Parts: sequence; C-alpha cells; structure tokens
Amino acid sequence: MIITPHLLVGGIIGAATNNVPISFILGFFSHFILDMIPHLDPGTFQNTERGTWPKWFYWFAASEFVIIWTIFILLFRNWPQFPAMVSGAIGAIMIDIMDNIPIKSMDNWPVFREVHFIHNKFHFFIKRKYWYWGLVDEAIVTAGGLWYLLRF
Repeated sequence: MIITPHLLVGGIIGAATNNVPISFILGFFSHFILDMIPHLDPGTFQNTERGTWPKWFYWFAASEFVIIWTIFILLFRNWPQFPAMVSGAIGAIMIDIMDNIPIKSMDNWPVFREVHFIHNKFHFFIKRKYWYWGLVDEAIVTAGGLWYLLRF
C-alpha cells in the first residue's frame, strides 16, 4: 500500500486517542492490518529486491511522502490532537520506512531482517493482472480516511 492510506489511518488513530505514545503504537500495528487488504504497490508491476528498484519508484515514493505530509500538516496543524495525529501517522508508515530503505545489505541487519520477515507475512501481494482491485481498495481507504478526519 502506498504511504497515503497508512498515514491517514495513523492520523485517525491519533485524532481518536489524542495520546502520543498510544497513537504511535496503534499506528504501527495498523500498518499490518491495512497490508492484509488487497492493495496496489509499486512491486505489483515490477518484482524487485531491496536496492534494485527502478528510479521512478524512488521519485514516486519521495513525491508522495512530501505531498501527503504537506497536505496533512496544512489541514490539521491547528487541531489540538495534532501531535498525537503526527505520532500515529509516523507509526503507521514506520514499517515501510524500515523495510524499504534501498540498501540491500539491510536484509541481514538485526531488527530490519525481522521487520522484513513479519511485513512480508502480513502483506497481501496482489497479482499484476488484478491491479485495479488494489487501486479501488486504496481509494476507499484514502477517501474514507479523509472523510473521517474532515468531519471533525
């Protein structure tokens, strides 16, 4: 799943709990729940190992990261729950940050090896020919997350 749905669900958790440490922990575990849903990943179109991804993947991930954080900050920075929302959002994307750093040797580092193993166990790998189902699921989670947050 791309960053946006994870970040929004983490933000929802932070808004609901208004507790920085709890929102981080719950955001962290929400990542695994979302990854069990069929979804679209850049890996859906090109199966590669860490450190061998095409350049477009890095541009996409970096652009999405900057854009969604900018929007998130602009929309919610004045909310009293904002610190907890940021904490939940960071927790929710932490797995992808740890598991997708493009340094191949990290697969052998303690903690990162285990994170990669657990992440893959929970991850629903959608087949390329069904990519549109992943897009629909991500659109629903993203739209639902925005709707939920903006209704406060």
